[in-house]
Amino acid sequence: MATWQGNITLKMDEREDTYSPGSIEVERYGEDAIALKLSGGEGRASAVLRFSGVDCKELIRKLTESL
Repeated sequence: MATWQGNITLKMDEREDTYSPGSIEVERYGEDAIALKLSGGEGRASAVLRFSGVDCKELIRKLTESL
């Protein structure tokens, strides 16, 4: 499990909420995919993002380029 510094901002139905740092869990999802499970520090929010192998590599490329 990894932790980060910063905030999680979730938007749903035109409403946006920001939560304090929490955790990121990475799990295998299917044959060639992963799921990132993000949670707010107080347990008030969570989100699951599923990526194919190709999408995950693209996300890593974009994150690396932005640093």
